[in-house]
Amino acid sequence: MQEYEIIIPVRNGGQALVNSIESSRASLASGRVFLTISDNFSTDGSPWMKTLQSLPPAQWRLIKPPAPLGRVEHWSWAFAQGQCAWLKPLMTGDRIDDAFWKWADNAKTQFPAAGMLFCGLDVFDPGRAHPDQVSISSEPDATRLYDVQEFSRDAARCQNPPGALTQVLIRADVLKKALPFDTNFAWTADWRFYYRCLQQMPAAATQARFVCQDRSIVRFSTSWKGVSGSVREEWQFASMQAKKAGIPAWKAFFARTKASGFKITMLMGRKILPRWLRGFLSSITGVHKSNVSTTL
Repeated sequence: MQEYEIIIPVRNGGQALVNSIESSRASLASGRVFLTISDNFSTDGSPWMKTLQSLPPAQWRLIKPPAPLGRVEHWSWAFAQGQCAWLKPLMTGDRIDDAFWKWADNAKTQFPAAGMLFCGLDVFDPGRAHPDQVSISSEPDATRLYDVQEFSRDAARCQNPPGALTQVLIRADVLKKALPFDTNFAWTADWRFYYRCLQQMPAAATQARFVCQDRSIVRFSTSWKGVSGSVREEWQFASMQAKKAGIPAWKAFFARTKASGFKITMLMGRKILPRWLRGFLSSITGVHKSNVSTTL
């Protein structure tokens, strides 16, 4: 019985989507996981179609919205089409370890009240010296309950533990009640979505890295306009959550200032520093250090 459904919203996915499909192949073969690709009117010839059609028809479906949609609007439409009891967003190019599903089974048993599960994230960076070494670690790690109060305290410090949509698995009824994503907040649409999910039920969380994000996929503009928009949205949301958490205004202000300043420094450094120096700094700090998984 297919209990879990991976939903990948895509437009012009190319080889990146092939990688996502291939990372799910073994999970689909188990008979418990189903794959949905939502194609938002791709114009690249859909080179991933051959890989998709190589899977047994009972393991997947291809859907398309009635008209072209914006990126965040497409998320809302695609995830609303979910058919299984638990829905797993996966972004184009991102990959998932087979061990994720075993962890999900155990987490649901340990925390039956959880309506959302989320795990740690690692990255696949084609700019690394050895880009083929996919950075995923499925080492066991403790799972704990995470509620909306803790989320508000973290958000007040501009922290988002659930992270990218690729990291979460959500009960279908909880997810659909939390839709749609707010198109007025492109940078924090997922963050606000998590809050609405956690208002309904707590989450079960682990730091074990079961998913991998492809950093070659352009997800947002890194222009000054884009960065300033990101900081403005995060500041606004963090301020709102600080009030909900009862954190004193002065304390929340300094926490947000520290987080925003660090983010701007990192992004500006990535623009200004030469690539060889960025690579050297990454190597000595351990950023993107990988534990290689052979399952992908």
